[in-house]
Amino acid sequence: MGIADARKYIQELHKKQENPYLWPDFLTGLPDKGAIIKNLDAVYPKLGRYAVAYVRIANIQPYLVKYGPDKHADIIQWAAAILKTTCEKCNKCFVGTLSTHDFIVTCETKNMNRHIREAGRMFGKKVESFYSEKDLASGTALSFHRDGKKVNIGLMSLKAVIADKKLNIKKSHLLQTMGKICEATEASGEDIVVMTDEIS
Repeated sequence: MGIADARKYIQELHKKQENPYLWPDFLTGLPDKGAIIKNLDAVYPKLGRYAVAYVRIANIQPYLVKYGPDKHADIIQWAAAILKTTCEKCNKCFVGTLSTHDFIVTCETKNMNRHIREAGRMFGKKVESFYSEKDLASGTALSFHRDGKKVNIGLMSLKAVIADKKLNIKKSHLLQTMGKICEATEASGEDIVVMTDEIS
């Protein structure tokens, strides 16, 4: 289970990618924005019973600056595969790709936190294979001084913002707002932020 399921997903994805017309998103094999919008139309009125998670690969840009783009597609595919195989354990889950490093997950609220935590743990384990021993030991991809202060940028991880109840926000603004919160969370130590009206 876990990494083996994700590896199998990637192997099957590579076979299907030979014909790009079979998949909405060629790189990940996941449904794209059109499917996300349709799914959100169904789930948004049921927030509370269902939850929406905006998931981002955090700290990927520093990785690309330091290590180059050779493994970029692999990292994105592993994130997609781990999210997909983790969430497909329950039949009411949906995983789609919103942009290159951002994904949307919807499922029953009671299962969301567990799915996202499991995916984050698996992704954290997998990304160890993309870093040097030195970076793994320090837990830092890049380190520099800015305005006399040392800045350490950590390793890649999955960060998520979850809407698990009705909020004072229009459906048309939900994903954009979640993306902004996710971006603000990227530098923090928090892996999961649950939205409230105060932070929306």
